[in-house]
Amino acid sequence: MGFYVNPPNQSKEQFLAEKGTRVDLLSLRFDDIPKGTLPVVLVDNGFFTAAGIGYSASEVKAFCEPGDRRPKQAFLVRVEDLVKVADSEFQQYAKKEGLWDGIV
Repeated sequence: MGFYVNPPNQSKEQFLAEKGTRVDLLSLRFDDIPKGTLPVVLVDNGFFTAAGIGYSASEVKAFCEPGDRRPKQAFLVRVEDLVKVADSEFQQYAKKEGLWDGIV
């Protein structure tokens, strides 16, 4: 299912504008992502948006699937910012994978 950004006090769009750096989704390669950051893809589903965290190469590849015609924007966001707006499962994943030291 994946991990998602859900800021409690602002919209996903506001969070990404403040904490993210916009990148081109189609040229995004997981191996080139700077250490300490992960891509977040904002997907327009029509009635709502979702902001999925690209936590692995396969997840990033899924976001780039050519058959998926939904509008998308990609951002690089520091992991320490993501753990504050994602659920505890992402926090556990980030700590286990050595992406985050566990301090909020």
